[in-house]
Amino acid sequence: MKLKNQIDMKTIKTLLLLVVFSAVTFYSCSDEKSIVSSDAAVESTAMRTVLNKLKLENTVGPNRSAQVNADSANPMLCFEFVFPITFAYNNGTLITASSLEGLLEILNNESPALHLTAVVFPFQVQYGGAVQTINDEADLIALIIQCGLPTFDDDLQHTYCFDIVFPITAVANGQSVTINSQEELNAYLNNPATTEANIVFPITIVNQNQTIVLNSIYDFYNAVNDCNDNNCICTQEYVPVCVQTPTGIVEFANTCYAMCAGFTQNDFISCNGSGDCSITNVVATPGACSANGTYELTIDFDSVNPTAPNFQVFTSGNELLGTYSIASLPVTIPNFPYSLTTIPNDNCQIRIGANCSAIANWIKPNCNGICTCPTDYNPVCVQTPVGIRQFDNACWAQCEGFTQNDFVTCPAPNFGELLGNCFNIVYPVNVQYQGALVTVNNNGELLQYWNPVNQPIMPAMSYPITATFGNSVYTFANQAAFQSQIELSCP
Repeated sequence: MKLKNQIDMKTIKTLLLLVVFSAVTFYSCSDEKSIVSSDAAVESTAMRTVLNKLKLENTVGPNRSAQVNADSANPMLCFEFVFPITFAYNNGTLITASSLEGLLEILNNESPALHLTAVVFPFQVQYGGAVQTINDEADLIALIIQCGLPTFDDDLQHTYCFDIVFPITAVANGQSVTINSQEELNAYLNNPATTEANIVFPITIVNQNQTIVLNSIYDFYNAVNDCNDNNCICTQEYVPVCVQTPTGIVEFANTCYAMCAGFTQNDFISCNGSGDCSITNVVATPGACSANGTYELTIDFDSVNPTAPNFQVFTSGNELLGTYSIASLPVTIPNFPYSLTTIPNDNCQIRIGANCSAIANWIKPNCNGICTCPTDYNPVCVQTPVGIRQFDNACWAQCEGFTQNDFVTCPAPNFGELLGNCFNIVYPVNVQYQGALVTVNNNGELLQYWNPVNQPIMPAMSYPITATFGNSVYTFANQAAFQSQIELSCP
């Protein structure tokens, strides 16, 4: 009887695996156009990070939905996948997801023994209303950062409800590095030469006095997700709080996790430690512009247990500007350089000794009409006596003397009315529709894939695109360039 039960369980597991692969195969039948990519899947830590964001709200858990909900998955990210995309399991088996539903089906059937570890580059995503190609790991990490989501490095530093047992090993440029503490790990991850941590698994963690071995990044993210599975739902943001325990100071990622561990706000202490140097209440106030491209900047702050009588100021480009006396605060720097960072914001770093620092932020003045603004297209509008005026982004509007209080809703351009009248597109072009790239050959077909309500500017097309404005022919690398030309050429 026992042997029969074992056979039945093995049969059931085999059938379940077949169902997963059948489901994925079913989704692949709906592809309209596949993306040409290499045959080799590349192990991707960044992709595992992205998949976890999707999985967090769409997999079964004690405090999570037991139902795959494709509609709720996309808002977690600032982009959408363009399917099909090919992944690889940890055993090397390739599998292609041809829709978001198919990908979520794969994720919901993962296990420590069989889970996705690699992806075939390049693949494409819809980001900012346009189709963007992700060519490698660096592109994917940049996209995660653009979304404002934590990377794997962030998650390593902010381990939420458990502690990593050190030492651990990381590999960089073919060399192994031994890391002996959380402080050393943070320093390693914050080193500009380290683009992404390559941690050697297995590693060990301690969670609620239990020692757990994590054999992969998949296990690591399961541990992060499980922080919310003990009837304690906390956001995964890093606003650290610390408490004093009999074994030392324990840091929690935020107040919620500390309270879930049984502590109250009365237990919180400074994470710097009572005897450590700290800088608080930092205020930076810009003043008058000078004729040489600099301006006055007044800095003030409070310090506790300073390790030196002086502090140093470093520009946003990490250039030492000068050394000043703490006793002389507030200090006015007469010639703060007008840096090339994006207007309207700038910052500097204040340092007291080697391990005590803080960042000061402020809005830069408009000196001598100099405005260094980004080229990204994120339009804002202001109401003027002669009508609404649109700027490519808030930076250019503020350079003209407007503030956020002057901003009004921009009227959405009617792409459908301008198409064929002000400009013509050179066909064929590809447009994203329901997770796939569809080839269209004329204006009528293109407008079928344009929803003026959800896509008020234009359809989500794959660039580059060539269009004619009168007798002029333009090739646009992205939607921002196309939209800018429409605004210039179309009434």
